[in-house]
Amino acid sequence: MSKSIILDAGHGGNDPGASGFGILEKDWNLKMTLYQYKRLKELRADVHLTRDKDVTLEHVQRVARVKNQYHVCVSNHWNAFNGQARGGEVIHSVHAKPAFAEDLAERLLGATQLPLRRVFSRTMKPGVDYYYMHRLTGKTETVIIEYGFIDNVTDHKAFLNDELFYAAAEAVIEGICNKIGIGYQRQEREGSSKVETETPVKAVKSENYSGKRLVSHHDGKLRFYTKPSWEDKDVFGYITKDQGFPTVLEKVTIGRGSQYKVKNSKGKVFYITASPVYVSVK
Repeated sequence: MSKSIILDAGHGGNDPGASGFGILEKDWNLKMTLYQYKRLKELRADVHLTRDKDVTLEHVQRVARVKNQYHVCVSNHWNAFNGQARGGEVIHSVHAKPAFAEDLAERLLGATQLPLRRVFSRTMKPGVDYYYMHRLTGKTETVIIEYGFIDNVTDHKAFLNDELFYAAAEAVIEGICNKIGIGYQRQEREGSSKVETETPVKAVKSENYSGKRLVSHHDGKLRFYTKPSWEDKDVFGYITKDQGFPTVLEKVTIGRGSQYKVKNSKGKVFYITASPVYVSVK
């Protein structure tokens, strides 16, 4: 029997949360949460929401909608600090095993290639959780996801790209399905009711890449694959900033994302993200 889950869009109404470059955290939180809710409904999950619109929820109201009523709660957030910090965080209760939080973090890292700062718990004193969503939600296992820093230009720009935004959403959905015991299936594109069991591959309109090379301008590691895929099992290796491939063969669409088919100096063919957030073709 599958477990139940409630999704929490952090902040809302009179509480905007963090902000950066004209975007309020509460709005991204709600966008992420509503998408995850819709997809989990399609996948037949027993899923619920703390809020489905821009309304104010006092702490006591939010907790009352979660405490001891569901097996799992995922609370969606973005961070802010000084404009320099960046990367994702997943926070679990000091009383919970870190396995679920670690799994979500790994899936987010794989799907977005954005840096992961840490998976952690925080206490106000020994044995007492710092965050009220951990401290006051009873037997419901709550994790808080900070997808990135909304006031960091690189993180912010990345999440303005809907391809990456929904890739992050899908990574969490897949982790939730694994946690609550239901089957996960990929969706071809955001907003479609069609669900795919295999990742579709389509050729992109022909473009001349003769003499062009691919270079990473991403600060972290970019995975590349043995075939058109976003699956962990198909990862061959990584490139870092200013590394790349000397030959670009073509561009293909895989599910919601795009990849370049590339060749290394030894003539071996690989596939790597085509997102301009991460790579350039020169």
